Amino acid sequence: MTTFLASYTNGIDKKGRVSVPASFRAELANQSRQVIVVFASPDEPFLYAWGYDDFLKFAEGIKKLPPMSKERQRLGRSILAAARPLPIDGDGRIVVPEHFVGKAELNSKAMFAGQGDYFTIWNPETYESQLGDDLPYYEQDLEALTAWELE
Repeated sequence: MTTFLASYTNGIDKKGRVSVPASFRAELANQSRQVIVVFASPDEPFLYAWGYDDFLKFAEGIKKLPPMSKERQRLGRSILAAARPLPIDGDGRIVVPEHFVGKAELNSKAMFAGQGDYFTIWNPETYESQLGDDLPYYEQDLEALTAWELE
């Protein structure tokens, strides 16, 4: 099982090349392909990133919806059609496409934030701001976690 933990900030160059954190690459070692599948959050300035095999499992959930349902169509457009597989090169880097760089407002640095079975890629300043916005919900979120575990 892939589990991405911690957060790391790495430089991103003008061509969109950025090193994937070593601990994240280690988690990806058991995937069938050394590829990260990335798509932009539809309503916030960050990118979702999944290991290849884990993304396929996630996509299976979408494919279980009725083929012509509005939900499947929307998720197909916003996630499946928008997703891009990014290979990891020999130096441990990916090339983030320009439109994703713009969507996540990445400048000279990219923050990789572990989210368990996936990770997110942020502008570090935006990430820090979001952390501050999230703090008031901490207790409420822990209660939701506890309630979910009891089900």
